[in-house]
Amino acid sequence: MNVTVVIPARNAAATIDTTLRSLMSDRDLIGEILLVDDGSDDQTASAAIASAQRYGLPLEVVSVRLGSAGAARNVGIARARGKSIFFLDADDELIEGGLSLLQDALRRNPEAGLSIGASIRRTNGRPDKLKTPHGYTSDRAQNTRRYLLNELWPIAMGSALVTTSATAAIRFPEAIGLDEDTCYWVALLARFDAAIVSAPVLLYHHDETRMAQRFILAPRRTFLAIALELDRLADFGVEREALQWRKSWIAQRISRQLIKHERYADAAGMMRAVRAHKAFGRSWKALQYSARIHVGAMTEKHRPDAKVTIPNHGKERRTLVLSYDPAFPPTSGADLRNHRNAVAAAEFGPVCLVSIRPQADPSKPADTRIRTASLTTEGEARTASIGWWRISAEKRIPRTALTHLGAIVREFAPDSIVVEGIALFKLLRPLRPLAGQLILDMHNVESDLAGQLHRADDTGSTPAIAAALGVRRLERKALAIVDRAWVCSKQDYERLAALCPHKVPIDIVPNGIPRFEDIPVDLPAEAATSDGFPVILFVGHLGYKPNIDAAERLAGTILPRFRQRLPTARLVLAGRYPKPAVKALTGLQGVDLMENPDDIRPLLSRAHLSIIPLSTGGGTRIKVLEAMAWGIPVVATPLAVEGLDLVENEEVLLSDSDERLADMAIELCLDRTRMASQRVQAHEAVWSRFGPEAIRNAVRGGFGLDDADACRPRLPNTDR
Repeated sequence: MNVTVVIPARNAAATIDTTLRSLMSDRDLIGEILLVDDGSDDQTASAAIASAQRYGLPLEVVSVRLGSAGAARNVGIARARGKSIFFLDADDELIEGGLSLLQDALRRNPEAGLSIGASIRRTNGRPDKLKTPHGYTSDRAQNTRRYLLNELWPIAMGSALVTTSATAAIRFPEAIGLDEDTCYWVALLARFDAAIVSAPVLLYHHDETRMAQRFILAPRRTFLAIALELDRLADFGVEREALQWRKSWIAQRISRQLIKHERYADAAGMMRAVRAHKAFGRSWKALQYSARIHVGAMTEKHRPDAKVTIPNHGKERRTLVLSYDPAFPPTSGADLRNHRNAVAAAEFGPVCLVSIRPQADPSKPADTRIRTASLTTEGEARTASIGWWRISAEKRIPRTALTHLGAIVREFAPDSIVVEGIALFKLLRPLRPLAGQLILDMHNVESDLAGQLHRADDTGSTPAIAAALGVRRLERKALAIVDRAWVCSKQDYERLAALCPHKVPIDIVPNGIPRFEDIPVDLPAEAATSDGFPVILFVGHLGYKPNIDAAERLAGTILPRFRQRLPTARLVLAGRYPKPAVKALTGLQGVDLMENPDDIRPLLSRAHLSIIPLSTGGGTRIKVLEAMAWGIPVVATPLAVEGLDLVENEEVLLSDSDERLADMAIELCLDRTRMASQRVQAHEAVWSRFGPEAIRNAVRGGFGLDDADACRPRLPNTDR
């Protein structure tokens, strides 16, 4: 296969036919055309398929949700099977025979990693400039330096053919939408020779207005993201002086657009980056811009109708949710809460789910408003962590993760950043200057949980006491940094408020029904009894100490008591990372273990009862909601349902005693009328108070969008 054509496209239905038609003259060279459709909603893929069939082109559509042309091109690189790759934008045209010229140049220069042809720029529909590549030599360092200093014409996307072997270890930056092509071409030029074609091979569209908009929307974040990618080129041996010059030039381009839009304060800040390169900062143009900013600012100050213009996303609110484990696909309680909050936040605008740990499952959320990203990769070398010391409640965070996070934040430009608990405390201070609104989502008040575990520890050890006090100090420090804090219940609100001398607004954002879109809204039929009755289901993270204790009490005390009255009773334990103590329980009669289940729905559909004998911790409340949403009666300790405000003896049965939990559950199973009544009442309660609409309203309040009284808790509607 000769050439793979890669076309990144987003909402290009109006132009894709012309682009594909331009490839017909070089049809014999093309082995495949990969149209990487990045979340289009205008039928781009359908239009492309129709055009390809009409012109006899070997088109394959690759549907992604990435949000950047660089990322889309990287998908094409990874899938390419041709000996060389030709990148073409979805609104540009290959000039007849252009691909043949580029391939002939590579054949004549077998040492070259790419061939570069001339291009014709088209502005407002009319050709206005011819860009002919010249000045390239066999000195690769000189080529990269001159390219960065604009002494060589920039390589237009669609004017170069790259050998697949040359780009095997080189990819486009994915966190920036400007100058990402420069970074890619410079990386190639640093390692490979270039073959030159003086004839035009490409007609490309130039939209000055669109370029300007990219510069003035979050200019500081835009610049910092580009600067970060340029710095990475030093790893390819690119001269640092040239990189600094390029950064100053980028800053000056942004300043120019800000001056045109009379945003003088932003322009003045950007000029500081221009002056970082001494020679560039003393140039005539830099001095001219500084003077214009000074005069403009003085004039604006004395204008009676002066208005401050700030970047905005219209009515959309952009939210970044940061967690330790990937929140998608959601499996454990923490994942379920993070994902559920992301779904609710997506009602107000785009959401980016970011995790410290790598996402093992490559699947993407069905909701196109939600994207995912990981800050580390599987198997990457261990690097230094943030901070030289941390308490046991904190997670280890590599410094490389912080670097990647900064790039994502600058590219995504969130209005709000929601951070999962104090385990990620080390990231709060670095995020503070990057976040318009920084929110700490306290899945649990960890100091209270640490106190519970200490009280449950018969030894009363000094380290346990010290750990609880350390967690409390960390929570106070965190509350001093963030703008708002979220908690799951009124009880947690009261606990956290007692720790909060800074009077940070605390909002109650309750746990919602997890995976509600997969659950029938109508009450499901009661499970069959062919697999035994009752099937008792316990779901939770089986490496978490309170859940391990609950599983041991279920298998060792509650189930045997059940089987004396109901011999076919079975216990199903399901969850991630079960400890050896949990695995050992399968040796007991009637106990089954479902380790790391991919899909919990079959287990829920076959369960008759959920018993939750939790004595410490707080990690099962989401599972209570999930069971009740499926119409499964819940029998639990008061701690297990704390904060849910369920009606005892109607919506839930409660006791602190294992024996009493077993007896109540047995009585319920023997009274089928009462069991049916509890199923109905629990199902109605959970859907009305913890369904998607209730969580959406709570998240809206958590952003402070509709409640000026920031210190008052925002309670979900609990009217019955």
